Amino acid sequence: MHAPTTVHWGLLKLVIRYVKATLTYGLQITRSNSTEIHAYSDSDWAGCPVDHKSTGGYAVFLGSNLVSWVSRKQRIVARSSTESEYKGLADVAAEVTWVVSLLQELALHSGTPATLWCDNLRATYLCANPVFHARTKHVEIDYHFAGTK
Repeated sequence: MHAPTTVHWGLLKLVIRYVKATLTYGLQITRSNSTEIHAYSDSDWAGCPVDHKSTGGYAVFLGSNLVSWVSRKQRIVARSSTESEYKGLADVAAEVTWVVSLLQELALHSGTPATLWCDNLRATYLCANPVFHARTKHVEIDYHFAGTK
């Protein structure tokens, strides 16, 4: 920060108080009988009243343990709820690919394919049926690596 003010100092103290108050918080990692990867994705469509961008998020579980999660505003303005959900699926597919790669490097991956869950039927159909891709040219090309078997 090139020119900090008293407002910045106040915000810094607020963050430090928050960190101090939440030091005992954490994730519970427990023994799990399963090593399957399950990921859940969801997004709202045009949820921000200012710029109409969607907020998307996902949670990735290894067995019963949460290992990765995110919630953030999407970079683009989606033209439909399907596009917003599909973008969320593409994001979680990239994250699951990374988690699987990490587990393979550690020789801990069971080889079982990951399961991705989405609450939008059209986005699920779009992943499962590549014929639909010809009819959805407005969906950016980088989403198309998210597919199902």
